[in-house]
Amino acid sequence: MRPTRWLSLLTLATTVTACEPLPRDADPGQTEVQLPGEDFYPEGLAAASDGTLYAGSLGTGAIARARPGELGAHVFVPGRAAFGVYGLAVDEAHGTLWACTYDDTLPPAQPAHLAAYALATGELLASHPLPGPSGFCNDVTLDTAGNVYATDSFANAIVRLALGGKELTTWATDEAFDPVTPGDITLNGIAYDGAGGLHVVKSDTGTLFSIAIQADGSAGVPVAIPVTPAIESPDGLEWLDAQRLLVVENAPGRASIVTLSGGTATKAVLANGFVEPTAAALTEGGAWVLEGQLGFLFGSPGVPSLPFRVHRLVVPPAAPLLP
Repeated sequence: MRPTRWLSLLTLATTVTACEPLPRDADPGQTEVQLPGEDFYPEGLAAASDGTLYAGSLGTGAIARARPGELGAHVFVPGRAAFGVYGLAVDEAHGTLWACTYDDTLPPAQPAHLAAYALATGELLASHPLPGPSGFCNDVTLDTAGNVYATDSFANAIVRLALGGKELTTWATDEAFDPVTPGDITLNGIAYDGAGGLHVVKSDTGTLFSIAIQADGSAGVPVAIPVTPAIESPDGLEWLDAQRLLVVENAPGRASIVTLSGGTATKAVLANGFVEPTAAALTEGGAWVLEGQLGFLFGSPGVPSLPFRVHRLVVPPAAPLLP
């Protein structure tokens, strides 16, 4: 039912450990949000400015929503068979929830689409096929102008939907994006830095790239950023602040903070013990990490720990910038 090349990333990690709760006025004791059903198998996650969380499902094709303070999420966009929801992004300025989707009923037509849902109602507003015959829309982000960018993990490219546009176009390609082994998942998590550039991770090698958005909207040359210690099987990516990224490492089952400095970066583990985490989302003062447990969906022995959960983490403040 799902893109077969996704299986190359799925390994069974350890059971989840307790995470330190993130203080919040609405519910200072809340450490998790529980997702609905025994077959939800979440993959994508996004947050609105008020702390509302949205999670996309591979098991049911639904999108669930949890408002601030709610322990249990509820179905916001109904699911359907042979359909999966991957990366998500909230565009409050235009009332849109963007979603990477994969529809197994569409081949030989393009099965991967970037879909737009009404943020208020969940109504499907548009569904844009990725360029080319067969793609995999994996993760999505927006710049401050409202342009949308998504990773295509099969075409080893970043696609772009200009604000008000009707068609996705290939925005960035490079030999550095190609898989080491044919068929491996490549570009995955993507994040806008708030100042004119994107960062993207490559799952098969752990490489972190920065890509400038040129004045005319085109992509600059991708620049690989050495990270020490190396990032392992990166999945979701979020921009924390002026010098830090939150990266979800799928196979090792952890969330880490990558601090950028002078063209290089250092990595520090924030939390570990997750079973195949896939995505993160930021709320006021902290972060949520989604535990996908997708190996069980694709045939790994055992059963998932239920209910499926999003875990709340404390994010320490950044160190002061040196003069």
